Amino acid sequence: MGLPGRFSNSRPALRTLISRVLKGSEGRGSRSRTPDRHDTRGPVARNPAKSQTRLSPKKRAELVAAYQAGEPVRTIAARFGVHRGTVSEFVRQAGVPAREPGLDAGGRTRAAALYESGMTLTQVADQVAVGVETVRAAVLAEGGTIRPRVGCRVRRAEVTRPR
Repeated sequence: MGLPGRFSNSRPALRTLISRVLKGSEGRGSRSRTPDRHDTRGPVARNPAKSQTRLSPKKRAELVAAYQAGEPVRTIAARFGVHRGTVSEFVRQAGVPAREPGLDAGGRTRAAALYESGMTLTQVADQVAVGVETVRAAVLAEGGTIRPRVGCRVRRAEVTRPR
């Protein structure tokens, strides 16, 4: 089959490509480098996959200061409306050394005390603003023991039925 037959029933993508080629560079206008959308945090870049928020230098400095003050990364990310990986990247760019994961000695003691007072691992994790596994590790590091879960479902393999 020749070229005319192959392209006689053109698809929209092909039509768009052909029209762009025929227009050449004259058909394109100059793009502005500054985004025209803004929100409370600053200008928002257009991206078909997701919207990105650009933090001003002042907001970045506040973010880094919050990190240095010991605020949890997830809390910082939620406050500034960015991903937690972005928080780590801004901190790295600022030259601040990364914190060790988990809780410091005081945080471990506090988490263990809260757990021993009767709170669940999830409740302590919410209170201390860390993950459940971090609380579990803190309790064990402080010499505590993990209580059995209340209301756990019994696995089917463990249930014996009379025959």
